[in-house]
Amino acid sequence: MEGIIEKSSSNHKLVLDNYCKLIICHEEILSRIVKCFIDEAKHLTLNEIERLIKEKKSFQHLDKENFIPYSGKTNYDFLCTIDLSPRIYLNVEIQNDPNPGYSLITRGLTYISRIMTTQWKNEYYDYDYNHIKKVYSIWILPQSAKKNDGHINAYKIDEININGTTIERIETYDKGVLIMIYLNKEHDTNEKYIIYDNILTPLVAFLNNVLSYQEKRRIMKEYGFNVIDKEVEKMCNLGEMIEREAIQKTKQSERKKRNIMVVKNLIHNLNTTFSNAVELLGLPQQEIDEIKKYFQS
Repeated sequence: MEGIIEKSSSNHKLVLDNYCKLIICHEEILSRIVKCFIDEAKHLTLNEIERLIKEKKSFQHLDKENFIPYSGKTNYDFLCTIDLSPRIYLNVEIQNDPNPGYSLITRGLTYISRIMTTQWKNEYYDYDYNHIKKVYSIWILPQSAKKNDGHINAYKIDEININGTTIERIETYDKGVLIMIYLNKEHDTNEKYIIYDNILTPLVAFLNNVLSYQEKRRIMKEYGFNVIDKEVEKMCNLGEMIEREAIQKTKQSERKKRNIMVVKNLIHNLNTTFSNAVELLGLPQQEIDEIKKYFQS
């Protein structure tokens, strides 16, 4: 299916990408991400986190487009704030290409820096940096290598006491955490992940079109999802449409190649013209026009 999607139109891929983003910011997925990976939410139940996400006073979607003068523009997949006492900033990214030609870890750390910088005037001013809020940037790689399936790495600032006994309060430097989640689209959903299976298996199922909608519904039921099925079904329907269109284009391409070969053989073997050859085949005018382009090139 992945190869089929790669051959589809950029518009289709964009719509499919948007469905993936809708899924990761859905309250049933987002609450599990928060519960598993946000330290400040460890004491809360999943239901309590879901309620926080539904409340406008404690949860806020932020503009995905981030522009800093002289530093360019960045578009986040998802960015929000959640008041967990204290408030935290949460960025979630879906990265389908695990090897884009640069380090995704470096890019993730850059995102954290940008989000901290854009808190200026909203959370802090130059004369009081204490109010900078902690930023989590969570990167989900649904198409990682099989050997990395289920791996999770975290990167954050830590204090190393090189000399002396001075110890700073952790909240003064614990301002950014980058988490990389590696998943493989061929993961057997009947096999449990060793850790955080309640979020990793649903992510594998929902973010890839390897499974049918019926199989995804089984995952939804098994893992206790109640209302995300609408987004998952739409994504499956789009994936099936892309697949059908790609198969149809492949068939048309193969038919065109076959007709070109037959026309070439007729012209050569019968020592006839292009017009006579296509007339002998009885091809429709639309196909004749397509084949003619080949002979004119």
